[in-house]
Amino acid sequence: MRLLLICPSWGRPCGIASYTAYLSSGLAARGVASDVATTPAAVQRYLTDNRYDGILLQHEYGLYYFNLVAFLTLADRTGLPFIITMHNSDNRGWMGAQHLFLFNTRARFVVHSEAACRNVFAAQPRLDPSRVHIVPMGSPDWTCQFGEPARVRVEMGLDAHKFAVGFFGFAARHKGIPNLVRALLTLPDIEGFIGASVHPTNPLAVDDIYRECGIPRPSRNLGRHLNVTFSHERIPDDKIGRYQNAMDVIILPYGMHEASVSTSMMAHEALAAHRPVIVTDVVYFSDLHDEVFKIPSNEPPVIAQAITRLRDDPLLRAALSERAAAYARQNNWPAVAGRYLDLLR
Repeated sequence: MRLLLICPSWGRPCGIASYTAYLSSGLAARGVASDVATTPAAVQRYLTDNRYDGILLQHEYGLYYFNLVAFLTLADRTGLPFIITMHNSDNRGWMGAQHLFLFNTRARFVVHSEAACRNVFAAQPRLDPSRVHIVPMGSPDWTCQFGEPARVRVEMGLDAHKFAVGFFGFAARHKGIPNLVRALLTLPDIEGFIGASVHPTNPLAVDDIYRECGIPRPSRNLGRHLNVTFSHERIPDDKIGRYQNAMDVIILPYGMHEASVSTSMMAHEALAAHRPVIVTDVVYFSDLHDEVFKIPSNEPPVIAQAITRLRDDPLLRAALSERAAAYARQNNWPAVAGRYLDLLR
């Protein structure tokens, strides 16, 4: 069996590209080969040179402007089983206008949560329910990266003896990083690590962190202010699980990003580190339940209280770690790939 995956951001720092890579690896683990096309011309070339059993298009509005119709037409006219994964659903303006073309295909649609499913039907109430399927976000297997936490913290430039709290992901305004920094600065006995890498489409988000916190930005992409270490370089794939596993707690204090409904890949990567994960009670984490520790808002006092609660309750941390590990094992990428294969059949 061989599948054609469509992802315009393939090979670039992008969550959709990462999802595509994880999905491809999950398919490979099930003995299914895949190719990734980034342009309509590449799709045409692959279809000419190979025989495929299905097409999986990864959709996020900003990845498709004037070429969306070309991609959809090429995939639709093959007659092959065709699935469009909607990583985000937003019914406003030019994004909602894309739905006219997406839902006019014969494709089935994959979303990652009940909230996203509801938003799709809000955009297209007459859509046949049998065409929309929920396939949860997957978690990678990073256990081979895990090391002795104290030693890894020294490797990261952190105090090996303090309780460590980490954030990992691209820097973006809706992720609540300034509030997290403010909370950590009120907890001098806590070692904070902010791994907020620069996204090429949002290069000023890192500057916003320092401006909002009123602290100087380091001259390089690595610096420290009191008990908080900042890193703005992308962490290599072979170390991200190692670094997250070295934390006592991982926190993702997101706020809302306008009317967007999507799911956080970073939360599922954090669960794969088998550590307690704190998240806010917003739509990005609506697919998660007792696998995580949810807080009602990302206000600094609320964040600080949650960190203190977990620091002072080792039994709760152990329970959250166990649930995180169980979730990651159950929702690994071969399992996600299997869900796609079931839909294609």
